[in-house]
Amino acid sequence: MTRTLRVAIVAGLTLTAQSAAGSQSLADRVNGAPEGPVAFNFAARSGVCGNGRTFIQTGPNSFSGTFYGSIDETIRTEPCVGGPVRVVIDRAGRIPLSIRTFVGPVDTTMHGVADLGRVSVAQATSYLLSLANSVDGRAGRDAIFPATLADSVDLSNGLIGIARNTALPRETRRSALASLGRSTDGRATIPSAVTEPILAIARDDTDNQSVRQQALSVLSRLEHGAGIPPLMQLAQQTNNRWLQRESMSVLARSGDPRAREFLRTAVRRTDLPDDVLVVALRALGQDYATGEDAALLRSVYGSLTTDRAREAAMSAAATIGGAANTRWLLGLAQDANQPLQTRRRALDAASRSGASITDLVKLYDTTTDPSMKEALVGLYVRNGEPPAIDELLKIIKAEENPAVRRRAISQLSRSDDPRIKQALQEIVSR
Repeated sequence: MTRTLRVAIVAGLTLTAQSAAGSQSLADRVNGAPEGPVAFNFAARSGVCGNGRTFIQTGPNSFSGTFYGSIDETIRTEPCVGGPVRVVIDRAGRIPLSIRTFVGPVDTTMHGVADLGRVSVAQATSYLLSLANSVDGRAGRDAIFPATLADSVDLSNGLIGIARNTALPRETRRSALASLGRSTDGRATIPSAVTEPILAIARDDTDNQSVRQQALSVLSRLEHGAGIPPLMQLAQQTNNRWLQRESMSVLARSGDPRAREFLRTAVRRTDLPDDVLVVALRALGQDYATGEDAALLRSVYGSLTTDRAREAAMSAAATIGGAANTRWLLGLAQDANQPLQTRRRALDAASRSGASITDLVKLYDTTTDPSMKEALVGLYVRNGEPPAIDELLKIIKAEENPAVRRRAISQLSRSDDPRIKQALQEIVSR
């Protein structure tokens, strides 16, 4: 046989093998690989990079993996290399047990892996999403992440199918929803083909509540605030208390100005269920709170009809802080016409709002209720500043109410302050 003929035969066999591999599905190739881990790789989208072993960067300031030291230090010593995405699947027979994802150079220390080499993005994402749609446990959930790193592919339909598949584990469905929300990044508009399925999951009373909460959270994070109007509509669903409350909670964490205005309108309403109103009140004191929100809390307080709502308003005002809120809370604490429980809550809120220990000490001399006095004693003990210690020394020496005095002595018995120890010793020696 001539050398030319041998070369032609080898080339023909190689092309035949390549053609056979190309005609096989990726699932068939993985299933046909030798026992143990199997790997394949595919093109990564722009902006995705990694060191091939421990970390992956998926976008500006978005990382996953393990870092030894700070992220900046790690990247300085180990460059972040763009693509490809490498997936390693560990199996028991044909059953995937775990899926690991790497980006960047191949880790040469990883042995015993059957490497199928480069596959097309279409093959890779189709196979990975099919695993997510069919495999129980961690492997099904973890199959979604590498698919989201693929170059130039729209996974929306596949992710929607996984998210809506109630036969799948909830963590797999939650992962699909989160990835669906991120898949809209960079789009000029968010199509209804994305928002409507998410809304459908959120509305479905028969579905898992954890999955429904994830759907609401994804709506709040959609680009261009596309999910805020639907959330505001859901928060007004008076025939579904759970959906109303959870939608309000998600809006409360949003920095969207429309959500803030919606919350301000909500706390003025008199027809909201108490648990929903409490969420709206507390929300006004959280991130993005303004002076307008603080004034609103103080103004609606008198119209609140339940202890939970009043406590929520006081707590929100304390979180915002500031002189006006502190004065208002101190006024509630001093108001003998207020229920004792309200006064004690206002006292605690005033302390958290930033009331000075001098103002808090002044309250003691204007208070006659033993329970309020005991609350003040506890506050002074926790404060520990010199004016608080001076007031405590006065209380244990001169307080006429024996129960309050005993409470003060009991609380101070654990103090290391030498003046308090001396005062207690004098009392014992009498």
